[in-house]
Amino acid sequence: MSANTMREKLALWGVDPGPREPAMLLDFIEELAQHQPVPPAPRSAAELEQRREPLQRRLRHSLGLLPWPERTDLKVRTTGVVIRRGYRIEKLVYEAWPGLPVTAHLYLPEAHGKPAPGLVYACGHWMEAGKLAPPVQSFCATAAGLLGIVTLVYDPIGQGERLGSWRDHGHLNALLVGRSQLGLMVWESIRALDLLERRPEVDGRRIAITGASGGGLNTLFTAAVEDRFCCAIPAAYPCTFFHAMHAERDLNWEDGTDVCNQVPQVMSYAEMSDIASLFIPKPYMILTGTRDRIFPVEGTRRIAAEIQRNYELAGVPERFRFVEYDEEHGYQTSLREAAYGWLAYWLAGVGDGSPIEEPELELFDDPYPVHYAEPPLPTPGRVRDQSPTLVPTPGSLSGFCLEPSQRIAPEAHIDRLLQQDLQRLPAVPPLPERAPELALWQEEIRQRVRIVLGPFPPSQPLHTRLFNQVWADGLMAERVTFVSEKGITVPGMLIMPAEWNKPVPMTLYIGEWGKRQGIQSGLIKKLLNQGIGVLAIDVRGVGETATSDFEAATNLLMMDRPLFGQRVWDTIRGVDFLWERCYIAPQIDKGRLFIAGEGVGGLLALYATALDGRVAGAIALDIPLSYTALLPSGALFPASVYLFDVLRHYDLPHVVAACAPRPVLIRPVDGFRRPCRVQECKVMLDLIARAYQLADAGAGAFGMLTIDSTESLSHWLSQALA
Repeated sequence: MSANTMREKLALWGVDPGPREPAMLLDFIEELAQHQPVPPAPRSAAELEQRREPLQRRLRHSLGLLPWPERTDLKVRTTGVVIRRGYRIEKLVYEAWPGLPVTAHLYLPEAHGKPAPGLVYACGHWMEAGKLAPPVQSFCATAAGLLGIVTLVYDPIGQGERLGSWRDHGHLNALLVGRSQLGLMVWESIRALDLLERRPEVDGRRIAITGASGGGLNTLFTAAVEDRFCCAIPAAYPCTFFHAMHAERDLNWEDGTDVCNQVPQVMSYAEMSDIASLFIPKPYMILTGTRDRIFPVEGTRRIAAEIQRNYELAGVPERFRFVEYDEEHGYQTSLREAAYGWLAYWLAGVGDGSPIEEPELELFDDPYPVHYAEPPLPTPGRVRDQSPTLVPTPGSLSGFCLEPSQRIAPEAHIDRLLQQDLQRLPAVPPLPERAPELALWQEEIRQRVRIVLGPFPPSQPLHTRLFNQVWADGLMAERVTFVSEKGITVPGMLIMPAEWNKPVPMTLYIGEWGKRQGIQSGLIKKLLNQGIGVLAIDVRGVGETATSDFEAATNLLMMDRPLFGQRVWDTIRGVDFLWERCYIAPQIDKGRLFIAGEGVGGLLALYATALDGRVAGAIALDIPLSYTALLPSGALFPASVYLFDVLRHYDLPHVVAACAPRPVLIRPVDGFRRPCRVQECKVMLDLIARAYQLADAGAGAFGMLTIDSTESLSHWLSQALA
């Protein structure tokens, strides 16, 4: 019987239906988001102050800025000067991270004989134009020319002259070493502050920060952890985490790429109002549009009320202001004019904080008149004019700091930075020298695994249901479901030999994208041919409950309940199902209960085997043997695999070693899913082999496949079952 024939029959019998519950996981995540264990509202100014240092430390850990990175030489150089009426613009190139250039404009007002206040402007997601986006230029030019504020605006990673790849805002690989995309951005804003402080034209005691959208995100978090700013204005971003998440539902955070918003673990200990309140007692303004679809005004109003209450507790209610306008998402003229008045009052003592009208301005040409910030206007008859381009229009280069041929590509620089981080991480406890100490070492690894995977829910009744039991082709097949935790039902198909005259060894199968993968690959058929029964399940978010791995994984990243950890729990619950199945009949051999998986499913099999002593062994095909294989940008594994700070705690060979002496078979690949050769992973294989030697597991207990061979897999299975 061919694999396709089996798949067709299972579908016909109703044992393996197609997608049925695509909303289940996202509904579960939203329910979880509304019940995060954030601390209650503070009751006094003293309590506010007591919370400051612990919360800042947790934020810095989430951002990947604990400890602070080294403040290396900025290596500032000026590549040009442009004179405007009332101010001049210096074109700067400097290094916020060693070896990674930053292109920036410094807007300098006409000298008035004394140091002026300063401003860091954090760009939103103007991907192509960056600092040259018209609203950005308008703000900076007005701040310098009208308000007399020295203003520094830089191209963020992946924007403007630093747009090297569309992945520049999606560095999932940074998570593995305890960094985050936003942390990279926040540090660049802190280094921009360092640069301003060193300019003789700037009064270092009067430096503010502002930005909208992604720049508002940057402003909110930078101002929360960097105490030197004296005033902050986040626009078009502050909101409750839940409202922002709900608004992005099924949009996958900028098309399944952007991970700027998803700060690891933050929702498990703080709301945005708690983060903003770290700025108390200094002046703080929040600006938003009532028609903002990305960060809904209802969520902004809620946190603004909480922040206002905290400013009142501190005795400075006048230092907080929330203003909303009939606008969509962005830093439109009305919002900018409100910000000008606030900055003039608090930085220069001018006016009463009321809006100041924006003057007529001379701006650089927008080098990319068609860009991705919004859909272009249709141009019938000239459809090619609708195509975005990364080639600047002729005559628009006057705002560039470098020649277009010198465009900066951050990806390789960040990959190098992460490799340097890897070398500085503390070493995982080495394997013991003596066999009696191995069990203690394995338990230490399991404890570290539990920390990284996040908390598991308490075990609840499985509420098992059985459907469509079919006897055919010498097999018994049935559709099953069980409850993994409240709100999550796991579907599966159970296939066993029809003859029940002796105990049947069982394998729990986990496919990266669902149980059908095991039919398509032929692995389930190979297991059945060995006389092994199979329970193939769809862990949450794949197969029958398929949804966006990126959206689910990055949302759960913020709640300290990683999607990967939840799927490990579903796998363990699959073991529960087999363990509890039919105690009145001997058909399942609970002493020979294996887990097999392919791709990410193979990783789930390894983790569940390491954590659950009921499992007799594991087969993990097409898995990376180390998280370091995922450090290069563009690796081809889904977002759920990128566990925050995992390499500080352990690596995948340690997980395999924690399974010893139970049999484990692996087929490793690199981060781009290419087969690995033995010599490429010798150090990792040596660690595993040493663990199995200490466990006295016997020859062949740990095996490695390099070629997809039915014979080698079957031979290993025969030995493992014996």
